Amino acid sequence: MQGGKRKTRNEHSSGGAVISFRDGAAFVAMIATRNRTRWGLPKGAVVEGETSEQAALREVLEETGLEASVVKLLDTIEYFFRAGDTLIKKRVDFYLMSYVGGTLTPQLSEVDDVEWVSLPESLARASFESERKLLETALSELEQVRSAVLTSSSPAPS
Repeated sequence: MQGGKRKTRNEHSSGGAVISFRDGAAFVAMIATRNRTRWGLPKGAVVEGETSEQAALREVLEETGLEASVVKLLDTIEYFFRAGDTLIKKRVDFYLMSYVGGTLTPQLSEVDDVEWVSLPESLARASFESERKLLETALSELEQVRSAVLTSSSPAPS
């Protein structure tokens, strides 16, 4: 005789690494949870009728107060966790984003704090290995992003 059937559920979330340059240095917006013991990137569930990109931008705005634009998909992370007798398969799309506007303001119902963290420091601060890898990717590709921005904005020869 078989025991109780285990339930499995799929969940889809999206989030973003919002990058801002200050005096040539790159900073990323990080959120803190669990009494500021856990640091990570803003993310949340994709709701029906919205795209993964729309959800990522909405979650970033809600959790951090920042307006951003999507540069590109950094990576999709998949992992399993248990909630009671249900096995949840979670997929999270993370986007590289550029800072557009807004002031860093924590959504206190969901997060304890938000901070601009220098990109190299964010690798040490990230609580999850998977997010640390995303930030490493962002860091390794940053020079390409920065040089693309700089070359496109240099004045054209007359």
